[in-house]
Amino acid sequence: KMVRDFWCMFDLLLVIFIVAETWFLWLVIVASGLEVTDKNIRALGVLRMLRLVRILRLVKVFRFVPELFVIIRGIGIAVRAISLVFLLLGILVYVSAVAFRLLLEATSLGALRFQNVAQAMSTLLLDCALSGTKGGPLMREAYSEHPIYAVLFFCFAMLAN
Repeated sequence: KMVRDFWCMFDLLLVIFIVAETWFLWLVIVASGLEVTDKNIRALGVLRMLRLVRILRLVKVFRFVPELFVIIRGIGIAVRAISLVFLLLGILVYVSAVAFRLLLEATSLGALRFQNVAQAMSTLLLDCALSGTKGGPLMREAYSEHPIYAVLFFCFAMLAN
């Protein structure tokens, strides 16, 4: 009866792979005197990838606890929604970086923090969107250039947060 059970045979196969990789394979390498380098150890990576097959054992758990599968599906839906928010934030940061790069081109703030689009994106992301200050110091710097720049940074901070 044990031989006919799929999950029992699956577990046995996993144990055989793990024992073969952990003990048998290294005994063969030591006994044959092979030199293990970065280039020839990649062939062993295939056996290590077979370890990922152990995740399939979770199917057994899902069969007995279907509520767990509902939770996993919910996490998948949440990840999809959060990735969409990150995509929208990325588009907002990029478009705003291009706009601020062009607006602040002839100013000292532009020369200091908005020299190119990549630097402008990092300034907007780190100093406005992800910062605990929500762009306050950057708004003060922009206000010293012109008050409208501070208002634009405030609008960006409101959208990004």
